[in-house]
Amino acid sequence: MNRKSMSDFRPDLNIFGVRRLNPGWLYIVKNGDLFKIGKTTNPKRRLFGEARTWLPDMKLIGVKPFWNISELERQLHSGLANLWYSGEWHKFPDDSYDFVFEEFSEFYDDDRDMNSVDFIYWINSSGMAELIIEQCNRNISLRRWQRHAAEI
Repeated sequence: MNRKSMSDFRPDLNIFGVRRLNPGWLYIVKNGDLFKIGKTTNPKRRLFGEARTWLPDMKLIGVKPFWNISELERQLHSGLANLWYSGEWHKFPDDSYDFVFEEFSEFYDDDRDMNSVDFIYWINSSGMAELIIEQCNRNISLRRWQRHAAEI
């Protein structure tokens, strides 16, 4: 099934454990060799207003709608902890992580339900899930996990 025909498919979010809470958008912006993963409930204000004042040359990789944006943002930060630079900023050591940009841009621009289901598959197939599980097993904060993973 191609992406165009998927727009007719409506997933049963209960089957996937996705609750329709905390709606918003996840975004990735790039500035030089750094990238930022963030969340917003108002992408026009955040990305085309506020962000342009502190990052006038930023490149918007993508802004996509999801349910449970706080949890998904935390998962991305944890899953990419080995690329952590500072705060919400990450740095790729080379082009081997470009799949994050490419695959994130494949999410729908306007289908919060499908994106929330597809996110589950993406995080589990990308290798990020193993880092998230390890952080949970160690029972440590995100910041401590990022500092530890960045040192490895």
